[in-house]
Amino acid sequence: MMNNYFKSSVKLLALLALIPCFITENFASERKVSMNENWKFYRGCIANAEQTSFKDTQWRELDLPHDWSMDPVPIQREGITIGPFSRMSVGGADTGQTVGGEGWYRKEFTIQPEDADKIISLYFEGAYNQTEVWINGQKACFNPYGYIPFKIDIHPYCNAPGVPNIIAVKVVNEGLNSRWYAGSGIYRHVWLMKTDKVHLDEWDTFIDASKVEGKKATVDLHSILHNSGKEKVTAHLKIQIFSPQGEEVYSTTQPVNISGETNIPISLTFDIKKPELWSVDTPSLYTAHLSVKSKKLSDEITVPFGIRTVEFSAEKGFLLNGKPLKLKGGCLHHDNGLLGAVAINRAEERKVELMKANGFNAVRCSHNLPSEYFLQACDRLGLLVIDEVFDQWQQAKRPQDYHQFFDEWSEHDIATMVRRDRNHPSIIMWSIGNEIAERADEPTGEIIARKLIATIH
Repeated sequence: MMNNYFKSSVKLLALLALIPCFITENFASERKVSMNENWKFYRGCIANAEQTSFKDTQWRELDLPHDWSMDPVPIQREGITIGPFSRMSVGGADTGQTVGGEGWYRKEFTIQPEDADKIISLYFEGAYNQTEVWINGQKACFNPYGYIPFKIDIHPYCNAPGVPNIIAVKVVNEGLNSRWYAGSGIYRHVWLMKTDKVHLDEWDTFIDASKVEGKKATVDLHSILHNSGKEKVTAHLKIQIFSPQGEEVYSTTQPVNISGETNIPISLTFDIKKPELWSVDTPSLYTAHLSVKSKKLSDEITVPFGIRTVEFSAEKGFLLNGKPLKLKGGCLHHDNGLLGAVAINRAEERKVELMKANGFNAVRCSHNLPSEYFLQACDRLGLLVIDEVFDQWQQAKRPQDYHQFFDEWSEHDIATMVRRDRNHPSIIMWSIGNEIAERADEPTGEIIARKLIATIH
């Protein structure tokens, strides 16, 4: 009897495990939820795929991150194509004879009743190349640069809680637009972000821990407290700093009166005694935990950072924590070899491990922003980084490359780089461009360079 009961229970559990594959995704009220699973994908041009009434039942089902340039070319022709490679590739040798084109992604999701009053955002870590996003048939975003992450406030486009929503994403990788293998599609993670009206933002938070004197470090912390509601709120902002061992080394709570639809800058300075310095040999990481309460806990974020000093001297070269250090570095592209451009966390970490194991202590990201997880791995394992943003400015290197968007988007994109990456202790330098043709032009090159540098500052 017990044996039959056990067998029946196992069968029931196995059946229940399959159910999520066939139902609309419902997300509980976590602040940040992965949106990588259960997408529908179509490779090629197709009409009306952004509409909610569009039938995508014949589309391929997949999980993100995804790089369709590593998928076999749909129509294989002897002597022309083999797997993902084609002699007809527009990118040719530049992109390894792989094929771009146009791709569509669709996903259904439902907001839960407990999230009815929350701000709902989608965060794309990267999609190559020009990306358009629709929510329930309404266009919500266009992002032209495949290496720049972007956030979309989708709350205005969403249906009421309990009613399914449709996300449609078109990604275009056409023409000769890269000098290296770029990949195609939503090749980095996608997240659903949910916050109360009174909230914080990781990108608004900057922790400058670069002042060390004797046995203390002076830390400057800056953030912004947002109130998207219409009512005035009295909130309490708590800031805690934890050592690499998880011990609290600093804590403060500040009352903040914040009017409706207002953003309040927050700045404070404090000391940490006997700091553990971040270096390539001892990559010690502290953690800042920020939380805000208004009657109840409204929001909380965690930001890792390192305490270290960086200097450049004509006499001594590069100095880390006051000591000269030769950079034994290399240029590292964003792809993961035969895996393609997909930013699989373990693959990103493995790159850092391999560099360290082979004697490197520094990398230059060629020639664009790396994935978030790559930089996190550099922080944890102790690899110095030159963070690079552009391969061209106004002058093209390839006919359809970023030069066509540079004038309109460059300041936005370089600011996004800094806001996303500025808390990484591994980053020692910002690169505003690689082998830029205009650098020798007068006065164009100087004007552009000064403008980009001012944006970084």
